[in-house]
Amino acid sequence: MEYIKVTKENIEDEHICCAISNNKDVQVASKKAWLADRFDEGLVFLKSVERGKCFIEYIPAEYAWNPIDAPGYMYIDCLWVSGSFKGHGYSSDLLSECIKDSK
Repeated sequence: MEYIKVTKENIEDEHICCAISNNKDVQVASKKAWLADRFDEGLVFLKSVERGKCFIEYIPAEYAWNPIDAPGYMYIDCLWVSGSFKGHGYSSDLLSECIKDSK
């Protein structure tokens, strides 16, 4: 599987894979704005190049949206692999990338 990292530079052109599928929906705009604000904090949004639910979203724990004390760790906001993507090891690929970033 090939993956793409969503960044400030490409977020407007990328589908963000969430349950919200209509790019014109105000919720999509809100989610993309929230993501863009978090990239400077170290947020990573890694997704399949194929359109669908195959992605991971994580951030250094000190910037997690809920208060946790976990210096040096990553906080996974969402890991979602579903539909035709299930059963191929993609969730392991995505989790491995998060672990590599945690070191």
